[in-house]
Amino acid sequence: MGQNHKKIIAIGGGGFTHRSDEVLDKFVIDQCKKKNINFGFLQTASEDNKDKIKLFYSELDKYNIQLSHFELCSSSNGFEEWLMAQDIIYIGGGNTKFMIKVWEDNNLIKLFKDAYNSGIILSGISAGAVCWFDWILSDSVGPGYNPLRGINILSGSCTPHSSVSERMSQYQADIKNSKLPPGIAIDDGVAVLFVDGSAKKVCTARNGCDAYFIDKNSKISLNEYINKL
Repeated sequence: MGQNHKKIIAIGGGGFTHRSDEVLDKFVIDQCKKKNINFGFLQTASEDNKDKIKLFYSELDKYNIQLSHFELCSSSNGFEEWLMAQDIIYIGGGNTKFMIKVWEDNNLIKLFKDAYNSGIILSGISAGAVCWFDWILSDSVGPGYNPLRGINILSGSCTPHSSVSERMSQYQADIKNSKLPPGIAIDDGVAVLFVDGSAKKVCTARNGCDAYFIDKNSKISLNEYINKL
């Protein structure tokens, strides 16, 4: 199973659950170098929304991969066996705070870390993109955008949907005011590949969209930041 390197793919917004940005789906699948890929979907953040699960099967059916999903809002029985049998895990969007609470209540966070360390690729969109970080700027905590703790696989902070100017402004302000550590903002239609904990590649499906590295003093294109490393 597994890869030589540990990989996470964080997608700012869009993708198959929105019937858009096919290039991003392919980008995720292409990170696995196996022939027979087991691709597992978790839609916990939308309380296992049936329409999203149907879209998962209908939109990804064209790829020659084994698709399955797990409904954690019903039960976590058998989850560890299912998780460790996957090559790629894809986490759908929705309420980040709710999703992380379900994971915590069922003692699943260590399992995700075990999967990551064993070489299973972790990926996801929106809530499923940001959950891996130490800190998140989220709209799932009260009104507006507020800091939320992630599950601490990737260091720093992250916000999805940074093409929304109000969200980006809040993210920059929170970093400047030390409410959040420096981190990465990802626009809709953009995926960022992390290898062994570091951002390595940006895949953009939409014109004018990008990902950014943000600290107290600057906002730079993540590609530019990666090239400086």
